[in-house]
Amino acid sequence: MAATFTVDSRETNSGVMDLLRNLGVVFDVQEMPAGDYAVGDFLIERKSVVDLAASILDGRLFAQAEAMALASERPALVVEGNLLEVPNQLHEDALPGALSALSVFWNLSVFSTPNKMGTARLLARLHKHQVEGLGYEVATRVLKPKDRPDGALSQYLISGLPGVGPEMARKLLMHFGSARAVFAASVQQLQQCKGVGPKTAQAIAASLDQSPTRFRSTKSATFPAGIIPAP
Repeated sequence: MAATFTVDSRETNSGVMDLLRNLGVVFDVQEMPAGDYAVGDFLIERKSVVDLAASILDGRLFAQAEAMALASERPALVVEGNLLEVPNQLHEDALPGALSALSVFWNLSVFSTPNKMGTARLLARLHKHQVEGLGYEVATRVLKPKDRPDGALSQYLISGLPGVGPEMARKLLMHFGSARAVFAASVQQLQQCKGVGPKTAQAIAASLDQSPTRFRSTKSATFPAGIIPAP
């Protein structure tokens, strides 16, 4: 996947650009209407802790967040420095309140780095991951139990179905007797299990009948958003 890297021209004297070059990052420099760095899908604003406090006090922070959210689907804020060293004039609830608002109302990802080098390394890594992926697949269901007589493995398998948690998985197994029987059940048969409504039954059946053409992958970023086509 090709991921562009653009730095706002007003960041020229920040020191971060030189650090990025030292890390081997290739980027363009131009004046950006919002944000300081455009890294692939991410639009990123960089602020020191002092800058962050000042932008909270004068109201600029949320205006900047609005502009970034309108300009990008993945806006982000990098806070540089020690968050415990917030200027005294800022109320103790103001910082966590502002960071929470950024996440809840503007869907901003918030990153914290210790210094400019930390920021440069983070930006370089964001770029690398979007270009190359992680290089390996991440196990997203890591708590797979051993196959034991108590049915833990069967419960684990069933709880991977849409709308099915551990308790519903237990009910389905009690009703049908085995994981294979659950997977083979029709929509009507699934609804005969207590607690399984029409929507859940339809979702389960649809997921089992699906013939996927793309799969999410962290190993490679050759395809957009880490989605790779089926062979």
